[in-house]
Amino acid sequence: MPTRALLTLGLAFVLSQPASAQGLGGSASGLSSSIFKLMNQVGASAAQSAGQTITTQPPETAVPAPLVKPAALTFKVSPQVRQKTIDTFVAQISQASPESGAEWNKVFKGADVFAEIDKQVKTMFGLSTTNLADTWAVYWSYAWLMTRSSTDDPTRAQAVGLRNQFQPLLLSIPAVATYTDAQKQEMSDTLLLQVVLFGTLAEAWKEDQASRDEFGTGLISGTREMGLDLSAVVLTDQGFSVKK
Repeated sequence: MPTRALLTLGLAFVLSQPASAQGLGGSASGLSSSIFKLMNQVGASAAQSAGQTITTQPPETAVPAPLVKPAALTFKVSPQVRQKTIDTFVAQISQASPESGAEWNKVFKGADVFAEIDKQVKTMFGLSTTNLADTWAVYWSYAWLMTRSSTDDPTRAQAVGLRNQFQPLLLSIPAVATYTDAQKQEMSDTLLLQVVLFGTLAEAWKEDQASRDEFGTGLISGTREMGLDLSAVVLTDQGFSVKK
């Protein structure tokens, strides 16, 4: 598989600055806390809108019948919503590590990070960053790999298979039709920024197995709060499959 093409974007933007990797990496426990706070915001937003937890547990048998149209998963990008998401992301990182927060702030001020993310998602997976099913697939595929201490990208087939699995699950929730563009974008943008952070951590810890393992263990616990036990599934070309 290719080597973290999408995930190293954040690091690539600032490699010209001294000690960037060290500043962007930080401690496993500190940055785990930042990511889990951001994850909780995504989960809370989904639950508030749906009146329930969006459970991404892999289906064992039949796929739920769609209750809303696929267009309900897409959204128009608002620069104001995007900036709010970036500000929240930097603030959370800064709480764990002011040095890392300052580095990320430079990244966002010096480059259009989301334009590059969009380009890479389309090139690598043929997916869209303005569709919730697509961005959930990108996020969960990389999250699963992080729990395995893997420094690979998912394959195109794995990402598309996961999108095909998530789309009917999301569309089976009636409240999805009530999501505003702002709600969908905030959820999507937050997940994509976590994906970029995953890559920066993977690069910073490429020689630090202990930190990768610690982070992966914490990620399993944190993602359970969003409705999916990553330790109980394997990623296939058809999406997640429950371990036998």
